[in-house]
Amino acid sequence: MRILIAEDEPSLRENLQWMLELEGYEVVAACDGQDAYAKAKIQKPDLVLTDVMMPLLDGYGLIRALRANAGTSTVPIIMLTAKADRADVRAGMNLGADDYLTKPCRREELLEAVQARLQRSSSLEQAAQRLQNETRYAMQIDTLTALPGRDLFEQQLESAIEHHSGVALLCLGLDGFAKINESLGTGVGDLVLREVGKRLNLYSAQWIQPTAHDAVGRIGGDQFAVCMAGLDHEDTLHHRATEVLRRLAQPYVVNGHTLFLTASAGSSLYPAQADSAHALLLNAESALHHAKPAGPGSLVHFDAAMNRRVARSLQIHNELHHALAQGDLQVFYQPQVNIQSGNVVGFEALLRWHHATLGWISPTEFIPIAEQSGIIVQLGQWVMHTAAAQAAQWLTQGHRNFRMAVNLSVRQFAGKELPALVAQVLNSTGLPPAMLELEVTESMALQSVASTLATLHACKALGVKLAMDDFGTGYSSLAYLKQYPLDALKIDQAFTRNITQDVGDAAITRAIVAMAHSFGLTVIAEGVETAEQLDFLRGLHCEEFQGYLFSKPVPADEAVKCFAGFRG
Repeated sequence: MRILIAEDEPSLRENLQWMLELEGYEVVAACDGQDAYAKAKIQKPDLVLTDVMMPLLDGYGLIRALRANAGTSTVPIIMLTAKADRADVRAGMNLGADDYLTKPCRREELLEAVQARLQRSSSLEQAAQRLQNETRYAMQIDTLTALPGRDLFEQQLESAIEHHSGVALLCLGLDGFAKINESLGTGVGDLVLREVGKRLNLYSAQWIQPTAHDAVGRIGGDQFAVCMAGLDHEDTLHHRATEVLRRLAQPYVVNGHTLFLTASAGSSLYPAQADSAHALLLNAESALHHAKPAGPGSLVHFDAAMNRRVARSLQIHNELHHALAQGDLQVFYQPQVNIQSGNVVGFEALLRWHHATLGWISPTEFIPIAEQSGIIVQLGQWVMHTAAAQAAQWLTQGHRNFRMAVNLSVRQFAGKELPALVAQVLNSTGLPPAMLELEVTESMALQSVASTLATLHACKALGVKLAMDDFGTGYSSLAYLKQYPLDALKIDQAFTRNITQDVGDAAITRAIVAMAHSFGLTVIAEGVETAEQLDFLRGLHCEEFQGYLFSKPVPADEAVKCFAGFRG
């Protein structure tokens, strides 16, 4: 039996290949989705194992391509995900995946899943052959809504382009649709999808100048597309798209439930923004992808910069996997100063990335990508080890009475491994526990309060310090805050920046300091850049500050000079 592995991490790919070859399977390995699809068409695997996040063509694209190709449409597909993310799994299953495994997977788990899928595939071969005509039809027509599926819709789009000088395309995705399936069941969700299809068909038939090539299709999951042949003006497109969103936002009455849903939309025009039906569809989907984060009911029209942003994001995602091994990542340190004495009492460890060709890449750009891909966990472990080792080195050099603060990512904090990691770091570096401070953000601490408290108490039991970062930017309740075993609150620089000019920010800062002191917490003000800001904080009896007034984040060989203290 031949198994195709699509995985861009060399070590993981080789480990999977080794485990399967030991069982006598013939293994074909590919380093990305595009390579995997090319090999699948030639070598006809009996099963495909595919990662979700890959360069050139990701796992979703590979699944879609395999299912669309007659030679590979029935091959069993098992997704490999960095974590059991329900949204990732649901998206893959909607596209045609058969199963999923969470990386890293155990040998027994891998073999059990592979054997089960191969056996099921073999038993279904004869039935699949008998149902070949029905399957071919089902691939062309969405059986739930009776609308054209993605492939047939793209063919209709090609026909519209052949017959008209201008074509507009609208891609729509329902906002929060997953909650319907999760809370009320897929039966209710299916009825909603049918109603969406009916509304789109009805509205397209009511256009002032409908054409024979206008079309509506369901292109996957809760996503639909509307082809408007003969339309090449963005103003008219915007008007129609706005009306479509208005109609889709009307209440849905299904199975005795009245549901309020909205849709987001992305649009693109031919030939102004695309030279083919495929490019037009990809552009509109890209615009939809950008509309979703803007909030429910958003409409975004495609522009070329979107593709550049997507390409850069993909490049950064790929390069991050090599940056750590290549030594491109560095830890910088920003000193924290006691306002009264001017002595340095701590450092905040901050990750920085200097790419060989892209230059300095801002953390605000690469950290969210690292979070999304899951590599942030590895980066976080490396930063903690590096920072703790540096603090231990400074300690042996005679520097005393300081701590090393390390930021935690959402993924680190959500897992159960954090206390064990902290213990291992302290043991391997020899750093006294009280010299390590873990920083959690306000929004992070409010996620699953019970598990958050358990994790914080487990870390606190090791003897480390705990600080809440970015305080004041979220929605903390005092009832929750007093439960957390914190040592310090950090005032976000968004308030510090304007405390001497903005009455509101000054009042908020004053309230935070007073509240923190009532809980017995130390207050650290971030982003202090002027003597006036420092004087204001001193008047509030704020204990510590960090910011450009004393030092920006700097490499270790420069940070050590900060022990001389602040004499401002």
